[in-house]
Amino acid sequence: MTAAHWQETQVINSQHLRLTRFVVPTRCSLISPLRERLLSAIAEFQVVSGSRENHFCMALEEALNNAFYHGNLEISSELKEDGTSRFLDLARQREQLEPWKSRHVQITELVGLFGLWISISDEGNGFNVEAAFERCNDPELMLASGRGLLIMRAFTDELFFSARGNEVTMVLYSDDARKELPLQAVPETGELLRMESVN
Repeated sequence: MTAAHWQETQVINSQHLRLTRFVVPTRCSLISPLRERLLSAIAEFQVVSGSRENHFCMALEEALNNAFYHGNLEISSELKEDGTSRFLDLARQREQLEPWKSRHVQITELVGLFGLWISISDEGNGFNVEAAFERCNDPELMLASGRGLLIMRAFTDELFFSARGNEVTMVLYSDDARKELPLQAVPETGELLRMESVN
């Protein structure tokens, strides 16, 4: 599959900086090619290489899965735990039904010599981010989604969630650039919730 399956608009494109916006229909078959398209920015701008690139790939995969399956299609992680095909069967059904089939995943990619920022938002109801991370501390309560959140936090340099929980921003700083001060959450407005990396 190619970019013909989604809308991709380059707002800025130079040798030092690229800003791209994506509007992607809720078709789970697009996750893999979309992930590869987003990862291509790492090599194009020589952001990182080796294990850091591989780890960020895992974090990006989790974020895309969350947006498509849990956000727009509203499928619970609990269905993954029963060992059946119900999770994927329900995804295929909802891709054909309203309101799920009309939803989109929106992505903003900002990449430059200093690093890569990817924001992914869905049209779902979101989730309580703080409560989800608290559950991650209890092995008995941690589901597949909890493991995914831990992967995202561990394999990004910065991780932010919107207050509603339906948008995530992942940051990967360049190996060759001095890290700038990260964006700061604004407690008064609750616009961003910064999750500390465990790197």
